[in-house]
Amino acid sequence: MNRHILSLSILVFMAVLSGPAAADHACSTKAIAGKWLFATSIGRQMLGEPFPPDKDITAIGTMNISRDGSLSGSFDVTVENFGFVPGLLYVGSVTVNPDCTGTIHFVTSQGSERTDSIAVLSKREILAMSQDPQNLWTYQVRRIAKSLRRGDRDDD
Repeated sequence: MNRHILSLSILVFMAVLSGPAAADHACSTKAIAGKWLFATSIGRQMLGEPFPPDKDITAIGTMNISRDGSLSGSFDVTVENFGFVPGLLYVGSVTVNPDCTGTIHFVTSQGSERTDSIAVLSKREILAMSQDPQNLWTYQVRRIAKSLRRGDRDDD
């Protein structure tokens, strides 16, 4: 009987020690490094020239996150009563907190600067929303590769 208690105690001790480490690893900037795709909901924008003010906007694009938190990508955007604009570039940074919340800060090739709130749901999915009260949208981000190296796909 003492062996069973000892075995159970060791298992509980190992679970306690490995739990926080696993959670911290899942919610870190390094853990989300890789290639991602995102799609916004339909939102309101006040981006300025050349876009007309107070119109609906939607976008879809790529997001490349490096282990150091730098990010880059491109996106296509459609603005109500204005048109479709393909291939806009952006660069910025991402920060992920241990509680799986964080921020993305970026500047687009059109010169607009944003900060968005994020929630890391898993190693494959992030939810995000604009922090700017004049530019309201939410978006989902899905991982397409584990890292920025070729051949390191996350297809499962």
